Amino acid sequence: MDAIELGPISDIAQGILDENNPKILIDHEKCCYCMLCAVICPNDAFHENITPEEQIDLDEYPSIGKFFKIDMKRCIEESDNQICQLCLNARDRNNIKDFFKIQKECPVHCFSIDSPIKGEVIIKKNMLHKCDPQGCKACVNICPTESFFIPESAEDVKNYGKIACNEDECFYCGACENSCPDDLIIVDRKEVVIIDPKKRGNYPWVQGWINSIKEILRKALIKGKLQPQIPLIEEEVKKVKQKIEETIPQLSKEDKKKLNELNKKIQAFLKSSKIRYWIKDKKTDKITKELKKVLNST
Repeated sequence: MDAIELGPISDIAQGILDENNPKILIDHEKCCYCMLCAVICPNDAFHENITPEEQIDLDEYPSIGKFFKIDMKRCIEESDNQICQLCLNARDRNNIKDFFKIQKECPVHCFSIDSPIKGEVIIKKNMLHKCDPQGCKACVNICPTESFFIPESAEDVKNYGKIACNEDECFYCGACENSCPDDLIIVDRKEVVIIDPKKRGNYPWVQGWINSIKEILRKALIKGKLQPQIPLIEEEVKKVKQKIEETIPQLSKEDKKKLNELNKKIQAFLKSSKIRYWIKDKKTDKITKELKKVLNST
């Protein structure tokens, strides 16, 4: 529905604007209250405020997997320990900032971040001449798990460049990508753990989720990647996948042959010294005329 729009994330992360400026803007005229934002947000930024109450139950929606794991054999759940109490209170809804604090200060080290999203953080090294890590630090400031860092030793600078990401604790939220003022970071999510609703039923919003999956499938097919599995509507996903594959046009042998022949003509045309001189001198009329002759020749 395009009801959610990012605010000035980059300026806030760089400290140009203060926290009073909205990071997210919601157009309530467009919002259909599908609750997808509340379900997938890893930082518990969205809350249901429905009137009348109890008209929407998140247990009726698919959800994303938990962003943590706990070794319950070691867990002590001590009532007087603040971190233990924070852990107990934070388990119901995902909140990465709390999880990161718990992981660092857990008295028995039984808690650790374990992202249901698998992927890769790509830093455009060929564009790093634009990066000013000392003056900007947007990615460093905004990362909730402190995964981004500025290499300091000569060896680290040689290996990583101006900026780097330790993906051991990264959960691929995309905050770094949205914060970078020079568009130097790509967060490529490849797998997502989706959990079926706790309460089963033929809910009307399932079709909305299927429509979203259609778009994910299209992108996955184009990129040659597998789509995330959602067991609840697995049969629907298969039908959509089959339909999309059927609608993607395929070149026939004859078309491929024609394309190869055309490519050979173009390559020979560009190798001509006469054409290269014309390109250098920007004689576009002569180039166009000669190209038409080549393309019309049998």
